Amino acid sequence: MFLSVGNRYARTRRPLHLPSFCLVVMPFFLFAALAAVFSPGNSREAERSVLPPAVGLAVGQITVPLPDGMEREDAPAAAEDSDAGPPAADPAPAEELPAARAYDFSKPVPTADIALTEDYFEDAVFIGDSRTEGFQLYSGPQNAAYYHSKGLKVDTIFSREVVKTPGGQKITIFEALQREPFQKVYIMLGINELGWVYSDLFIKKYAEVIAEIRKIKPEAQIYVQSILPVTKKRSQSDEIYNNTNIRKYNELIQQMAAEKKVYYLDVARCVADGEGNLCSDASTDGIHLNKAYCDLWLDYLRHHYVAQE
Repeated sequence: MFLSVGNRYARTRRPLHLPSFCLVVMPFFLFAALAAVFSPGNSREAERSVLPPAVGLAVGQITVPLPDGMEREDAPAAAEDSDAGPPAADPAPAEELPAARAYDFSKPVPTADIALTEDYFEDAVFIGDSRTEGFQLYSGPQNAAYYHSKGLKVDTIFSREVVKTPGGQKITIFEALQREPFQKVYIMLGINELGWVYSDLFIKKYAEVIAEIRKIKPEAQIYVQSILPVTKKRSQSDEIYNNTNIRKYNELIQQMAAEKKVYYLDVARCVADGEGNLCSDASTDGIHLNKAYCDLWLDYLRHHYVAQE
């Protein structure tokens, strides 16, 4: 049966029996909902929803700690679903460079494990005053060269002609250095300069000596030896040649060695007693060493050196 509604017709509808309809339709929707919830992708989202937002997840370089008892099992999943793309590969390890061997020139040369033989001094030269002369006479390596003179100082070394050539001519030490292929230079100067009024002038001239040797022999190892002490008797009776002045000069020499990057040898230790004086049986005049103590000097040099690369 049709009812007229304006120019349109409407069909009368039989009312639905809602209880019967619900019994048929609701199981279907319930099944669909359960299937959606327990699907593999949604189950992970359901697990993830258990955690509070931004707790225990890495943010930039900062990781917020999880509450006690909560595990961080979801961290890998968060990385998989990130929009930032695959995680960056670990950076390649930096190339390991050999460590530079830094030498501390401010300290005396340390004791070596192996003693040197005579062959080590074949390309060495010893420069100094009368004490170096005595060292050559009693104990110095026979295959080394010696440029010395009584009373030699850090200023007269530039002009005094003390080295005799094969032709009989005498030349300065620096001229002689230019003619020989030395690789090691040992210097002991300073005992004759103890009477100088200005100690800073002494160390200034000593630095000039080092600079000139380095200019002539840029590849050579330069060893600066400390001034040897005098005996206690001589030190107490002499206003100039005493151990107080010697210690002061040795401090200046060691500081200069650090600044100029040359090796400092504290040879004074090997001939001194417990108070820092030259042993009483080491000398007849309180200054120059006898053979027994020149042997100790040589033994010190054989155990204190810097190995070349």
